Amino acid sequence: MIIHEWSAEGAGPQEEGRRFGARWSPQLTAARDSYLRLFAQSGVPAERARAIADGCRAMIETHAPEIADEFVGIADGSGLSSTDVHLLTARTEILARMTPSMECSTIVHVPEAASAPRTLQTWDWHETLSNETVVRRLRSASGTSVVTFCEFGQPAKIGVNDRGLGLHFNILHHRSDGSQTGVPVHVLARMVLDRASTVADAVEIARSVPLAASSVLTVAAFDGQTAEAAAVEVSPAGVAVLPVPRGRTLAHTNHFLDKTLAAGEYSPYKTTSVPRYQCLTDAADLARTVDDRERALAFGAIPDAPISVRARPEEPEHLRWETKLTVALDVEVGALSFAAAAPADVVDAEWRHVGVLGGRNPVR
Repeated sequence: MIIHEWSAEGAGPQEEGRRFGARWSPQLTAARDSYLRLFAQSGVPAERARAIADGCRAMIETHAPEIADEFVGIADGSGLSSTDVHLLTARTEILARMTPSMECSTIVHVPEAASAPRTLQTWDWHETLSNETVVRRLRSASGTSVVTFCEFGQPAKIGVNDRGLGLHFNILHHRSDGSQTGVPVHVLARMVLDRASTVADAVEIARSVPLAASSVLTVAAFDGQTAEAAAVEVSPAGVAVLPVPRGRTLAHTNHFLDKTLAAGEYSPYKTTSVPRYQCLTDAADLARTVDDRERALAFGAIPDAPISVRARPEEPEHLRWETKLTVALDVEVGALSFAAAAPADVVDAEWRHVGVLGGRNPVR
């Protein structure tokens, strides 16, 4: 996987969207074509996918108008229709209840002492999709600096801001998915990065919008003295918060941990979520490792660890998964550290570090 980098210049959302769309038009077009193929393979006709995207657009315009403006600019700059830009943003909502829960493994440790949370995530996705992605450095309409890894056409996925907050992102599936029109979960992630300084802020934002699909945002924050983290499970049926006490570690994969939401779990295919979760919890002490790359190497050294997902060539194209990224959050300085590799392959991969524009702002 190729991970590009892109930095905003400080213009308004629509102009920045236009710059982004013009620069990355081939990648955005390729992403649109790839997702239309995946939707068709998953039983969602293009007309249905675009209808869902248009419904999500109305929700974004209501709840995150500044992000809607950015999408207008991306459409203008790239030559894609506005519907197709929103189709990329709403890919999780389009695929709700149509694909297996086999995306991502996350772990976070909150130290006893006054130091930042330590995190690690794998991003697992389709072998044939998103082989070009981007780390975006931008300033939100509120003035917050954000750096986020995402697929082309998404406003955010995994990221940190200059207020000392970051989030990891895992997909979940619930029986309420697709039961209503809502704000796309990738837009929710961007809203949290743009607006939040604390876990409580992130929870408030998550509870303030209707959703059409499920995910878990594992939010970590550090104000220079106090570290905090929580897994925020979101779905159309509700929001659940699983806080991480000081000195403790929390893992999350692709099944609900909250008992109430878990009762509505939906997974139509065989999933590796449970063995990946067990792998992380069994090796939880490794999450205490201070250095980001050393932490990734430690998890990568676990023999035959299921968190390093390998594509299975015998499976149909739309069911072949692999780990494309290993990433850690540095909320103390406001940066992502990552390699385009599974944990088992980090030892041979380039480990990169990208910080927010202007560095961390210590004032909340």
